[in-house]
Amino acid sequence: MMKRISIAGLSLILILSINLEAQNTIKDYNLEALKSKQASKFRIGGYGEILYQRMDYGSNYKATDNGSLSEDRAVVSLPRLILSFEYDFTSDLTFSTEIEFENGGTGNAMELEFEESGEYEAEVEKGGEVVLEQFHLTKRFSNAFNVRAGHFILGVGQINHRHLPTDYFGTIRPEGETAILPSTWHETGFEVFGRILDWSYRVQVVNGLDANGFSSSNWIKAGRQAKFEEVRATNLAYVGRLEYHGVQGLNVGASIYSGKSADNVAKSGIMDGLDGRVTIFSAHASLKTGSWIARANFLKGNLTDATQISAVNGRLSSNSQYPRTPVAEGALNYGGEVGYNVLKFFPNVKTKLYPFARYEYYNTMKDVTSSQVADPRFDKEVYTFGLNYMMKSNVAIKLDYAMRKIDGGNFNDENTLGLAIVFSGIFLK
Repeated sequence: MMKRISIAGLSLILILSINLEAQNTIKDYNLEALKSKQASKFRIGGYGEILYQRMDYGSNYKATDNGSLSEDRAVVSLPRLILSFEYDFTSDLTFSTEIEFENGGTGNAMELEFEESGEYEAEVEKGGEVVLEQFHLTKRFSNAFNVRAGHFILGVGQINHRHLPTDYFGTIRPEGETAILPSTWHETGFEVFGRILDWSYRVQVVNGLDANGFSSSNWIKAGRQAKFEEVRATNLAYVGRLEYHGVQGLNVGASIYSGKSADNVAKSGIMDGLDGRVTIFSAHASLKTGSWIARANFLKGNLTDATQISAVNGRLSSNSQYPRTPVAEGALNYGGEVGYNVLKFFPNVKTKLYPFARYEYYNTMKDVTSSQVADPRFDKEVYTFGLNYMMKSNVAIKLDYAMRKIDGGNFNDENTLGLAIVFSGIFLK
């Protein structure tokens, strides 16, 4: 049984939440934001999260044949703080950048690695990160045609494209999509985007992934090139996204990603003759009508040469800090969430309170080749119930309880109580 959240933990979160205020939600990769007229050429914005979690399970999912051991533990963290800066050189030429401070910044930390052949392995890794998440120039020609060059967010999936903490209900980003894809997924390249009638589109050409980072537990997530100073672009990737906006409050769309990865590995020659093509198809929908908000997503991924890539990765040095575990041929995620503002029945109340429910299914080893064995520990369902209290449209207190069932209940359940304070906005314009 989960123990009650401690008074000290609650106090810490609520104290940290005092005076968190912001204005309009910033989405500087969103077409509507780019088209809007600002009072100033220079804008500063951002978003952030403060998170408390209490778990009833240990961190080693291979501790027993039945999964994680029962353990009462709690953590408090600053998952991310993002600062965003924009400057209009002219009315149709804008420079944008975002800097992300993840888990409090950067430093040294020790991490126990449980995945690699079930071994306990101590690795020295950064305790946090300071990452340049966006850095690009945008040239606007018309509603229908705009061009961007630089480092930007990929238009793949639902939560990657709309990842602000006020864009979803839970205390953390939906677990399924973020277990399979980098979150947020940002690469360097060239983009064309616009809106024609009720349809918006994006076409992107960017550097591809590094196949050495693929793994059992997170599929291609760690393939985003972040370990070395140079980012290899021998293999490029191509992204397309199409969304329909013809019904008020409704957004429906789909995206596709395709790119090889074998030639982007750090050591040349170790994957000669392989493609490692990653193909991802995603569909999503969201509806805001009256006091209801509902969202749903579907994501399916495929990797060619999975067996050969797994063999090469298994021979990598442990000093490389790559996962070195087999990667599956296919991964799958789908789910949805729905919430209702119960404060609508109090007309004098300006804030909103959304009780919500979320369901997710994901499996990072959904499809394997004939020579591979799928690990059932990566077949997961997550049921999340909670409350979102919107102090303003861009400042929220979130409380939820997530129940994770593994392989249909054949392994020990994992339950988490979460409490978060989140905000997003433009602070200066």
